[in-house]
Amino acid sequence: MPMPMPTTTMTREEAEQRAHQIFYVHAGVYVAVNAMLAYIDLTTNPDRLWFFWPLAGWGIGLAAHAIAVFVTHKATDRVLERVAHREERQHRREARREARQ
Repeated sequence: MPMPMPTTTMTREEAEQRAHQIFYVHAGVYVAVNAMLAYIDLTTNPDRLWFFWPLAGWGIGLAAHAIAVFVTHKATDRVLERVAHREERQHRREARREARQ
């Protein structure tokens, strides 16, 4: 049974866009870092290639992230939960501030 979604000021569409943005940043870092590792590996010791190990390992994580974003949409739910939690903390801080005055 799925948990009820907390209410936030962020719409589901905005949360989905945010989840996509986070994924694309992750994919961009993956490409940049692994390109650098491949360059280092190929220029320093092309006889013993190792760069494909971090490429494959991180690729598995990136694939899982893609599934969470584009297939199951769990990443969207996670963004909404984070926003709701952040807003709740802000409301508690404001209530404490008002109580002190």
